Amino acid sequence: MTFEGIDIDVQYKNVKYIRMVVYPDMRVRVSAPLAASGDDVRRFIEKHQSWLHNALKRKKDCQKEEADKPTLSPLQQLIEDQKRYERLMAYIKPRFEYWRERMSLPSVRFSIRKMTTRWGSCTPKKRTIRFNLALADMSERAIDYIVVHELAHINHHNHGPKFKAALDFYMPDWREREKELK
Repeated sequence: MTFEGIDIDVQYKNVKYIRMVVYPDMRVRVSAPLAASGDDVRRFIEKHQSWLHNALKRKKDCQKEEADKPTLSPLQQLIEDQKRYERLMAYIKPRFEYWRERMSLPSVRFSIRKMTTRWGSCTPKKRTIRFNLALADMSERAIDYIVVHELAHINHHNHGPKFKAALDFYMPDWREREKELK
């Protein structure tokens, strides 16, 4: 589908709601329920066109910033990533334990890896959390927010009212912290 000159990959899936994602390489994908019509998808895109244009602008600005950075060799990139990993691990490990204990959660494991679209992810059944290596470049306030956010998913598997109530209880300023990540 093309919308205002933008190629959009539309995928019909077994999902409840229409969702739009802009990837770092500027690809745009819309996931839609199997029962959705082409008109439903077009209306959704039209309704969210300002979000789409802003997201594309942000991705373009990020690409420009990346292009302005000196290119590292694979070995240099590996060394740089290792430094960022160690810096993030040194901060996140004690903060993770602090918040896990404060939230009265039994053992939860975590890891750090490169991710392209998320700051973190949680698998409640396995009691595992993954954090994006890019958090190494964020403020401590923002990192703490992601830690609490993902730990809250251990008991609350979606972003519903109970999840938000847990965030409000443990970190009343979570909405301001979340804005730092956008």
